[in-house]
Amino acid sequence: MPKFFSYMFLLVMLINVELWANPPEEEATVNPPVVVVNGKILTQQDYNDYLKARMEQTSVRQAPERGIIIKELINRQLVVQDALKKQLDKTPSFKKRLESQRESLLAAIGMQDYLDKNPLSEELLRAEYDKRIQQMNLPKEYKVKHILVQTEEEATAIISALDNAESFTKLAKEKSIDTTSVEKGGDLGWVLEQQVVPTFAAEMVKLKKGEYTKSPVQSQFGWHVIALEDIRDATPPPFENVKQNLEMALQTQKMQEYVDKLREEAQITFPNDEEIEKVSPPNTVEKIDSKQSVPASESNHEQQIVP
Repeated sequence: MPKFFSYMFLLVMLINVELWANPPEEEATVNPPVVVVNGKILTQQDYNDYLKARMEQTSVRQAPERGIIIKELINRQLVVQDALKKQLDKTPSFKKRLESQRESLLAAIGMQDYLDKNPLSEELLRAEYDKRIQQMNLPKEYKVKHILVQTEEEATAIISALDNAESFTKLAKEKSIDTTSVEKGGDLGWVLEQQVVPTFAAEMVKLKKGEYTKSPVQSQFGWHVIALEDIRDATPPPFENVKQNLEMALQTQKMQEYVDKLREEAQITFPNDEEIEKVSPPNTVEKIDSKQSVPASESNHEQQIVP
């Protein structure tokens, strides 16, 4: 990377990076100095905190070389010192942005503090998983075989052979042009309706277990003869596969409940009644004066488990 680009990246990105970093580890016992910039000591903890924040913000998996990080710390500190020398920290613009960052950081820390003090237990996650599984409308899976040929006449002849008790597997191996299933006697395994082309799916779902189509089925691939071996409800995703998504959903729900409780206890007023409709839930907007509070909205949370 050219030096100019590296330094510009540094100046743009590094001004904000530590504001959103995790707080420094207060219990660190070994914190040797790494570099001194115009009398300002930058320690190993400064290095660790900055590196962690940098990797989180840039989604980089492998840490840059130590020398690169130290150079970035030095450059940032030089810019900070120059800004302080120019008393930029005394300007209204700086104070306004600092207050905005302070409030954002306090809100983030406040949410995290609430979640830390109200953790989700394994039992709660499993109970929520079981509840959502019961609420899911599981689709059907079909264990299906087919024979694919080029013409309708060939498919009709195969149906006649099946009517005369010939083996579907044998006919598939002899006649089918589907290279992915021919050696398996036309077996496609378990499929969902949406996993096959529409014309194929439309006829497949009409079949009962042990039946085959009595008329050829056309698709963009040719002409099919379809046989249904079995039907079952689709298997829901295992708990461990969806645990992380479920935890995120419940944490979002907890955070919403936390904010709703704060809203219920707060006095929120609007000098301008027109603003009420923008923050009130549908069908609950009332004409209220500036001393009335806006009711907290009810949360609608996703009830489907995402694999």
